[in-house]
Amino acid sequence: MVERRLGRGLDFLLSGAADVASDEVLQIEVGKLRPNPFQPRREFRPEELEELAASIREHGVLQPIVVRSAGDGYEVVAGERRWRACVRLGMASIPALVRTADDTQMLEWALVENIQRQDLNAIEEARAYQAYMQRLDLTQEQAAQRMGKSRSAVANLVRLLDLPADVQELVSRGTLAMGHARALLAIPDAEAQRALARRVSDETLSVRDVERLARAWSDPPIASGATAPAPEQSAHMQDLERRLTDRLGTRVSVRDQAGSGRITIRYYSAADLDRVIELLLDRPAT
Repeated sequence: MVERRLGRGLDFLLSGAADVASDEVLQIEVGKLRPNPFQPRREFRPEELEELAASIREHGVLQPIVVRSAGDGYEVVAGERRWRACVRLGMASIPALVRTADDTQMLEWALVENIQRQDLNAIEEARAYQAYMQRLDLTQEQAAQRMGKSRSAVANLVRLLDLPADVQELVSRGTLAMGHARALLAIPDAEAQRALARRVSDETLSVRDVERLARAWSDPPIASGATAPAPEQSAHMQDLERRLTDRLGTRVSVRDQAGSGRITIRYYSAADLDRVIELLLDRPAT
């Protein structure tokens, strides 16, 4: 494959990076079109599509979409939002340019189009980069160069996929910002990540709050004097520790020795202590 840098823009790619099947703008039946199977964007917000549909109703489709032939119809290469808006309007056809493209190019173009327009949420973008690197067997450095991004930007995105699936969903919905998600990665335990993620939603924590709590969560427990290493925890005690951490939204450690021991609950501010007490007593702290 010829070395290319994709950061130069989608218009450049579509005009020079693939064979042109037709330069003529065709009116293609809306019903013969299918979405790009490599489209990284999972969510098309109804309100955005409605705004676009209103504009198309008033002014028409000002820029043709780009498609490729696929079986007895076509697949959308670029312009899927315009196509979906036309479907909402019940239009019979849409102006389109036909291009010849293989699956790799379809993936590249969909990724470039969405990144340029900032249409992807962080998780969608992370999954797109991961699929792109796997399909082309690229390193993060190589993918970053081809997309006109820094390696650290790509690395930070792909790391988000190490978060639990339910936390990724919070990022996709916008409940957690990219900064919140990156801060959670400092916590090695998935249950602790979930607990702190819920606190972001419940308490409207800032990114700085989460960074501070994540650092404290990862600190070793406070001990009085020198102590021997903690004994190996049973599966039951490990499960109890995870459940308490999840319930209280803070780090909890359980140390059991022959049926006796201690439960340590961490808090990180006076307000955090009040919150934990309220949960334990099921009433406001006094």
